[in-house]
Amino acid sequence: MGGMSSDWGDSSAYDFSGDSHVTKKSAKDYARDDNRSYTGSSSKGIAPPVGKNITAKGDLAAILIVDVTGSMQKWPKLIFEKIPTLYNEANVAIQGLDLKNLEKGKKASDNLELAVIAIGDAMFDSQPLQVVDFSKGADLVTGVNKIYPEGGGGGNMRESYDLALYYLLHHCKTPNVAVGSKPLLIIAGDEGFYEQVKPRYIKKYVGDTLASELDTRDMMKEVTQKFDTFLLRPEYSGANDVIHKQWQEVLGSERVMKLTNPDRLVDCIIGIAGYASNHMNVGEDLLKRRQTPEQVKDVLDTLHPLLK
Repeated sequence: MGGMSSDWGDSSAYDFSGDSHVTKKSAKDYARDDNRSYTGSSSKGIAPPVGKNITAKGDLAAILIVDVTGSMQKWPKLIFEKIPTLYNEANVAIQGLDLKNLEKGKKASDNLELAVIAIGDAMFDSQPLQVVDFSKGADLVTGVNKIYPEGGGGGNMRESYDLALYYLLHHCKTPNVAVGSKPLLIIAGDEGFYEQVKPRYIKKYVGDTLASELDTRDMMKEVTQKFDTFLLRPEYSGANDVIHKQWQEVLGSERVMKLTNPDRLVDCIIGIAGYASNHMNVGEDLLKRRQTPEQVKDVLDTLHPLLK
C-alpha cells in the first residue's frame, strides 16, 4: 500500500498506520493516486545481462523471478504494480519488525535488497531474460518499470526458467549474507521448465560458453544449495499435475505452492518472506491488517504446505 509519498518505494515514507483510510485502499489505488502505475517498457525492455553480474551489498538479499509469458495473464502486471507494497512489507517481514511500533510512526529501515528477473521462452521470445539488479525504494520501482512484459511463450508447457537459474547460479553475488544463511529466491510462474540448458541460449543471453547441454535438474540442486528457493504457481487449464510434480521433484513438495487465488500472489510472496526468516507471525499480521478474513484464508491455504 503506502501513503501519498514523494518516494513511492521508500519505507521511510510508507504508511503503516492502522487507520481505515490506509488499510482499506489497495496498492493499485495508491499507484493510481500517486500517478505511478506500472506500465512497463513498450519496446526493447532491459537488454540481456551479457557479461554482467548482480551484487547485493548488504546482508539481506532476495530475488524474485517472474514469468511474463502469455499464460500468466494479468499476474506479472499485478506483481510489478504492487512492487512498493511487496518491497516494503517483505522488508518488514524479513526483519521481523514490530508492526505496533510501525503503526505508531516508527520508520522501517530499507535493509532488504531485492533483484527482479523477468523470464520468457528463449525459443520464441525476443526478451526471455531481463534482470533488475539488487535495489530498493525508488531505484527498484524505476528498474521494474523498464521491464518489457512480452506476453509471449510457445504454448508447450515450458518456459526458460533455466536461463534465470543459470544466471543466478553463476552471476549473482551476495558476499555479505551471513555464513549459514541463504538469499531468498521466489519464483512466480505457472509452467514447467526445460529439462536441458541449451548452450546457444546461455551464450546469447548470458554470454557464457558451455561445451555441452546441462541437465536442468542437476543445476537446480546447486541453485537450492545457494538460495532458499520457493515456487508460487497460478494454475491454468493445461497439464497442471504434470507441471506441479516436475517442480516438486527438484524443490520439494512443501516448496511448490498452488495459488488458490492468484490475485493474492503478492501477499503470498510477503508471507514467504516472513516464513523464510522465521517471522511468519509478522507476515501474517501485515496481511490481517489490510485484508478481509476470506483473503487471509486464501493466502494461508496457499502457504499451507510450509505451515503444516
